[in-house]
Amino acid sequence: MNLRIPLAKPEITNADEERVLEVLRSSRLTMGPRLAQFEHSICEYTGSPYAIAVNSGTSALELAVRMLDLEHGAEVLMPAFTFSALLNVVLAQGLRPRFVDIDPATYNANPDIFAAALTSETRLILAVHTFGFPVHSARLRKIADARGIPLIEDACQALGAVVASRKVGTFGHMGLYAFYPNKQITTGEGGVLVTSDEKLALRAARLRNQGRDPARDWYDQAELGFSYRLADLNCALGISQLNRIEATLERRHQLASLYDREIGA
Repeated sequence: MNLRIPLAKPEITNADEERVLEVLRSSRLTMGPRLAQFEHSICEYTGSPYAIAVNSGTSALELAVRMLDLEHGAEVLMPAFTFSALLNVVLAQGLRPRFVDIDPATYNANPDIFAAALTSETRLILAVHTFGFPVHSARLRKIADARGIPLIEDACQALGAVVASRKVGTFGHMGLYAFYPNKQITTGEGGVLVTSDEKLALRAARLRNQGRDPARDWYDQAELGFSYRLADLNCALGISQLNRIEATLERRHQLASLYDREIGA
């Protein structure tokens, strides 16, 4: 018998289904009240002042990198071991990746590795909390600030992880989370950009909606934007899932401990 153990399986409860059905029964399937509610819930949970929900973690990263307005060919420090979406975004924005080694114990590039890899040409540090193992973000932010370099935290696999009593993803100038079905919570497809900078938050909200400025007419675009909106259907599922995230994380910890014990890791 071939036993197949899935890497991850989304848990969809009756309450989740009912929240989605409530949106289907309404007249607001997108850009409605659930979007604002979901963003507010993310802010409350992570402690970030601003959250901009989008259709994927990759979209959140693309918005974050684009808003830095880096010069063509600018050097970006990023871990050599990571998901392809990060490299795709860096290359698509015309930037130059500089890969840094990882710590084999965590599969992350730690602050010391990043610090040693900095050059006079570095314009961005892109840190990743791989497999939910957190980078020491507080130290990394100090390193970035000392050199006047922005820090973006990819916490797509680490929603709920904590460093120095603070959620990862909130130490950088911008951070991002993702909600694909294998993540801690799911919205089906989806992601969110978080930041403490109001100007960045306002611009990100504009860019995700074709560059529309809320102060102008619907067909007046303030700048080149995208269709990166997250529908209220997705947001309703996310709200319901976020309500029980601590129980979900605890169950994942228990399963990980079970694997460690039985496999002998």
